[in-house]
Amino acid sequence: MMDGGPLFPQGHHPVRLDYLEDGARDAPYLSRQDHPVKYYFIDFGISSYFDPGIAPLVVGTQGRDKEPPELNKYRPYNPFPLDIFILGNLYRKEFFEKYYGFEFLEPLIVCMTHEDPRSRPTAQAAFDMFREIRADLAESTLRWRLRSRNESVPERVVYDTVAAAREGIYKIKRMMV
Repeated sequence: MMDGGPLFPQGHHPVRLDYLEDGARDAPYLSRQDHPVKYYFIDFGISSYFDPGIAPLVVGTQGRDKEPPELNKYRPYNPFPLDIFILGNLYRKEFFEKYYGFEFLEPLIVCMTHEDPRSRPTAQAAFDMFREIRADLAESTLRWRLRSRNESVPERVVYDTVAAAREGIYKIKRMMV
């Protein structure tokens, strides 16, 4: 789920996202390059609450991702390393495998999807690892378009040309400020 608030300063309609809340007028929007958004990964319905001091153990095989090795109807497992696996697998399937340019995430993905749940990083350790990886990336790399692994050469030429023009405009605007 994305919090699009920074992109729509006057809000937007809940269904017709390009319109204001009245559903009749166009919603003015801002560029993601200048107004970053936050994404939230949420799981409605199969979350658990653990009292402090109680071992966090669950059983079950429910959930969208059926690949985590620890999923079991009868043998209890800690759901926190499972969350790490699920996010790592999501990064693999929805970014790394679908788009070029996410090779920098591979070490994090491998770590997060380790077969042994005890060998996976904690959420904080995974976040710290991500921040270290991100710190080594050029800002222009972070702004560059997503390039689908399925796009044709002509599509790539057109989309890369548009992306290069946008990047040039972005840099010119930055020099003027």
